Amino acid sequence: MGESASFSRQVKDELCAVASEHSVDEKFQLLACLFASARLRPGLIQLTTAHRGFAELAANWFGLVYNVDAELQQGRELTSITVENKRLYRQISDDLRKKFNYDSALNNLSEISLPGHQWQQYAIRCMLLAAGSIGDPKQAYHLEFALRRQPAAAWLQAQLLSLDIPSHFLKRNGYNVVYLKEGQLISELLLQCGAHSALLEFESLRVEKDMRNSVNRVVNCDSANSQRIANASARQLELLRQLEERHGLGVLPDELRSAAQARLENPDFSLKELGEIMQPPLGKSGMNHRLKKLERIAAELLEE
Repeated sequence: MGESASFSRQVKDELCAVASEHSVDEKFQLLACLFASARLRPGLIQLTTAHRGFAELAANWFGLVYNVDAELQQGRELTSITVENKRLYRQISDDLRKKFNYDSALNNLSEISLPGHQWQQYAIRCMLLAAGSIGDPKQAYHLEFALRRQPAAAWLQAQLLSLDIPSHFLKRNGYNVVYLKEGQLISELLLQCGAHSALLEFESLRVEKDMRNSVNRVVNCDSANSQRIANASARQLELLRQLEERHGLGVLPDELRSAAQARLENPDFSLKELGEIMQPPLGKSGMNHRLKKLERIAAELLEE
């Protein structure tokens, strides 16, 4: 899968550094990567990635865990990590069955086990390295795992759910995609993976984005409110002008007549400003109540 976003690359840079520190767990981490996205055929084990650092880490794990040399092939965008070895295929198939209850020949799970919390973190981290990507958080919140096999997707979703990270699933171009679209859930996943620097940047961007959205909402509300007031004022002015032409304002009670004159003489005044020139002065709500009553009576008189 392509590495299109710089933030995604930054996350993987950090995860590679974190994963390489856990030297006693190379076998489990390599198996998690293979379970997520490797091509597994008799005599062929192959991972493909857009992240060069992960390719080198995986190749190193092959040497440390299985004592084989993995071949790195660099393309324009992707790097392939390939091992052609029938004996190793049988060994990896057996290890996947022991660690993940996955049968590579049948491509199914005998059961979905929940390993200890630390092992879950290792697995999710390596699956993200091998098959994951994160969209630019400045644009939208989206993290996904594009997994080669459906049993890996089912296993991963179960692990995430046990960590209170519910995920979504879809099929896309032959891949089994497990994805998150909520900022809080992506933050929690980054925390579980150990990507602490990326998490801090992600949270900073979230705060900035939420503040910007809040400001936009306030501006939009103010604009809508101003438009609503302008529409109400125009409607009142039209009714009052028609009333003045047909019947004159003398048909109105004194308090409503003075409110009508104030509105006609000051068409651009706000409710607060109109209330201040009344005798005696009125508050905003009082002036609004009087104008609404005036509007209702004027409409009834015009209908008559």
